[in-house]
Amino acid sequence: MSDILSQDQIDALLNSEANSDLQDSGNVQPSEDKYEAVLKVFELFCNQAGTVISTVLNKETSFNPQKCQKADFTIIREKIDTVALSLTLPLTTGIEGEFYLIIPKKDVAVLSDLMMMGDGTADYNEDHKDAIGELYNQVMGAFSNAFGSQIGTTVSAGTVEVSEFDSDNPPFDAESMEMVIISLESSDDFKSETVLLVPSVLCDQILENVSSNNSDSGSVQLNSSELDDLSRITTFDSSSNEYEDQSLDSPSAGPRENIDMLLDIELDVSIELGRSRQSIKRVLELSPGSIVELDRMAGEPVDLLVNNKVVAKGEVVVIDESFGIRIVSLVSAEERIKSLQ
Repeated sequence: MSDILSQDQIDALLNSEANSDLQDSGNVQPSEDKYEAVLKVFELFCNQAGTVISTVLNKETSFNPQKCQKADFTIIREKIDTVALSLTLPLTTGIEGEFYLIIPKKDVAVLSDLMMMGDGTADYNEDHKDAIGELYNQVMGAFSNAFGSQIGTTVSAGTVEVSEFDSDNPPFDAESMEMVIISLESSDDFKSETVLLVPSVLCDQILENVSSNNSDSGSVQLNSSELDDLSRITTFDSSSNEYEDQSLDSPSAGPRENIDMLLDIELDVSIELGRSRQSIKRVLELSPGSIVELDRMAGEPVDLLVNNKVVAKGEVVVIDESFGIRIVSLVSAEERIKSLQ
């Protein structure tokens, strides 16, 4: 095995604890256990959907999966208005297939109107298709990243497509589908029910990946020496200008091994002046001369990020005609390791 661990191997090791939620479902059989395992996966989808939509709408929103079972369009007609949309939610990498979200048009109108800073009372129109599609593009991005982390592989999503759905003449064969009934609630008393339709072949593919991940615990196979190397962090002693290895489990210093092999690796370094959260409407209204207020006070230190992780804080300086920063404080090595988990 190579002396250098890849980023994928390190991520897999650090994510091994996150995999525990899915490991409980191991070796599922095509029975009630299968439905429980499918529900566990789509609980993750609902958690990500709730987080994304709460952020976009600036309203606390929760998605709660009620039950997973064989698709039954009689139940769907009871839960969903005949006037509804079908959102095709594709997975394209790691796991390939499409599942579908059935949502009433009146609820699409509410969510879309709130996205555009309305009060949620607008009537449905064709523009709402684009809005709901973009909203669930963000949901699928969050879900694919989270699910990929849990099963230890890269999962990516394609573009969401929105089409008309008639529950009286469904385009799907109930025998080839499983369904998850989901209740949606927001902080302003908006309540709705939607249905996820998942092809049985996609369910099997998802559960096969979960089961495969369980069999090896989602971990990289390393020998004891390599695991011991990974358990150390490397610090720099400015007084002696030397690197030192320090165990995460013990304050005593350990030997420095193979660190020279990493010194020529290039890392992305960036400076973050501040952040701002804006509605879609506000972003669309931006023009030359617009002022965007950031979440940081004037004179407050800026963040120095390495590979998108904060490692230091500093003050802005001008060097010749270029900007730079003067480091004023460093994030401790232990905190940097924790930020990777």
